[in-house]
Amino acid sequence: MSAGFHRVEDGPERDGAQLKKAARRRSRRWTEEDGKRWKESFESGNSILGIAAADEVDPKLVSRWLHRLGVEVYQGRHRVEHLPLKIPTELVELLSNGPDHVLKFLNERVWGLTATESGKEQLKKFCNFLELHGQGIGVEEIAQSKDVDVHRSTIAKWREGTDQPYLVKAATANLGIVFQRGWKVLPTRLASGANTLSDWIQVPTTITDYDDMKKLISQLKPKEETYKRAGRFEMSNQLIDEMRPELLGYAVGMMLGDAGKLGGQLERFASMNIDIQFTRLQPTNYMLGEFACMSFSSLGLGMHQIKDKEPSGTQLSGRLPSPAFRWSSERSPLLAWIFSACLGLKWGQTTSTDKANIEWIFKMPYDFRKRFVQALADSDGSVRSYTVEITSVPNAEFVTRLLHSLNLNSAYTRKEYGNELRTVVKAREAAKLPIFNEFVKGYRYDQLMSYSDP
Repeated sequence: MSAGFHRVEDGPERDGAQLKKAARRRSRRWTEEDGKRWKESFESGNSILGIAAADEVDPKLVSRWLHRLGVEVYQGRHRVEHLPLKIPTELVELLSNGPDHVLKFLNERVWGLTATESGKEQLKKFCNFLELHGQGIGVEEIAQSKDVDVHRSTIAKWREGTDQPYLVKAATANLGIVFQRGWKVLPTRLASGANTLSDWIQVPTTITDYDDMKKLISQLKPKEETYKRAGRFEMSNQLIDEMRPELLGYAVGMMLGDAGKLGGQLERFASMNIDIQFTRLQPTNYMLGEFACMSFSSLGLGMHQIKDKEPSGTQLSGRLPSPAFRWSSERSPLLAWIFSACLGLKWGQTTSTDKANIEWIFKMPYDFRKRFVQALADSDGSVRSYTVEITSVPNAEFVTRLLHSLNLNSAYTRKEYGNELRTVVKAREAAKLPIFNEFVKGYRYDQLMSYSDP
């Protein structure tokens, strides 16, 4: 038999008993004292139906009194013995403040996070789930609640901590973190449409000095492929570890150059991938692409060669249309952070049409600036008669100033039709840097070295 019910035989005796009970119910006036007694009974684990049966009253009357006394209930709801939450106590305390408080918490701490409308709705439901669980309400009844309204299997996963809304996961990742002023966190890896967030690090919202870069790099673990690629350039593991700040500079420069094509963002989290292309007309471009991949993998980002890019658009009408070697990286918020914080660009802007804001680089060490310039030259540079030109629209004047900071004092900005199109520097001066990558030793490097001092 269900709790709160007992069997009465049919017949005249039963009918008489029911009439007497109905009379007693009609003659008694139920007061607030009764309501408080029902509230206490409900909070002790009894169901509304059981309470009503014990006092021989309509369950709706019990429900109305419980509502009047501030208890949100549904008919038949009762406390049950259920499994405890398997999520951090700190998270429960944070979410108990409500969705708006959690969104403010995330906005202050997480870089690149977008709270979508569906995300905010799921966060609200999760907060309501925690409240009802704390009242001792069972899985089935929580799932049916108008304030939660999800499948009971989802409630079970929420309780076990095996699955959570993405905003809740972001909040979990921020528990107990001591933040430096001007820093936020981001996940370097996304999966399942940003429903899975992992490998969180802290990043500065604005770069102020070289210590910011060193702190960033200290949190990133190079991919194993970094050291495998390094062997192709006769670079030891120790050298790679020492050069990691420089390789970051090279990666940033490659993202500014035209060889790097940047992918867009996801709805929930700012993220990007980079696609690098070099013409197959020059066989040494293959090793150049591999060096670029090594730079990104030193930041913990996976990058590999994919199918060649066939010529298209204006390339088809060129003098020698050719396929291009092509490499593509994984999508990561870290690349989006580089685009925003390092290149100073906003979503919707492009490196080929919008000026970058990279003034922070003048505070970086010489070798960091050198690798950044090499990436630009490897991407967009060419060797002319006794000069090297770097096509860097619309950042030509910035590139010229950067070369001056590296003691390439002959550098100047060439204008055409009033537009700053490229930076020009004497080849002999550029060879001393060298302005092209000395580990790859590509075709442009070989051309440049013919102008170097004997």
